[in-house]
Amino acid sequence: MATGNLKIQLTDLTGAAVKDIDVELTRVSGELGTGGETAHVSLVGPDSDLTITGIECRGGPGTMYKVVAEAKHYRPYAFFQLIEEDRDNTASDDVEFWVKPGDVRDIRAPAFEDLPVKTRGILEAAQMIALKPEDQDLVGLAGADLYRALGPLRKACFLNLIKKASDQATTGNRLSDIGGPMVCRQDRFFARVGGGLPERLRKSPLFKSAGEALHDPLPGFQMAEGSFKSRDAHANLQITFMREIATGGLAADIDIDESSGIEHGLEVIENAIFRKRTNPYLIREFLLTADPIARSLDPGYQFRF
Repeated sequence: MATGNLKIQLTDLTGAAVKDIDVELTRVSGELGTGGETAHVSLVGPDSDLTITGIECRGGPGTMYKVVAEAKHYRPYAFFQLIEEDRDNTASDDVEFWVKPGDVRDIRAPAFEDLPVKTRGILEAAQMIALKPEDQDLVGLAGADLYRALGPLRKACFLNLIKKASDQATTGNRLSDIGGPMVCRQDRFFARVGGGLPERLRKSPLFKSAGEALHDPLPGFQMAEGSFKSRDAHANLQITFMREIATGGLAADIDIDESSGIEHGLEVIENAIFRKRTNPYLIREFLLTADPIARSLDPGYQFRF
């Protein structure tokens, strides 16, 4: 029986090797799958490169397989692969595992003192208020104390938003317009913003107008100046403005929206909702996928399982 080999690269979305991987090859039905037999390989790892040898195939045109790679804490990744005899067949797709958000118990984030100066300044300017009981633990905190108290979900969201807002290519680096936060949640934060930001977004080719109907103003504020969303294909930054009635100062509800879904092997991953809110761990994956080469949107934290 003719055989061929398969060379696969397997990583998470940061490019890091993943442990405990199982790969199954199943020949497709019909004529294209002629000559194939199911094969299963396990890799303890972590190792990003795997070569599977001795895969049975049809001589000449080869055999088409469905390849499914699985790893603990990550979503399965599947693709179709033609195996031809007497050669190392390079995988038709690199396997880049997306996390299962529910498996993440914590994150490994940069220490406060290692954050960029502007990011530290945003935290130090915080004036935290409580809209709901979940916000109460942050009231009165700022700087390193606030950063420490955010916990994994809120901290992940904060770092996601800071990275996206500071990205020159997709948002024009709007971080300089963002002031101290007032509310931090796992899917958004409310913060003071510069008075000129609405007009800059209105004139920017990187942003378009967006609906504000799903956004409510903070107490003592009223909706004003509209809402704007970045025009990139995935992980859009949305900034929705509100004006303080007493002072006329501006604040904004800032979040990352992902509505279109993205291809992941043979499936399409949609935005996941956790406790009726966007899950920041999945948003991290959308950010990484938006620039898979340079990983310019990597928010800088890792998952702990």
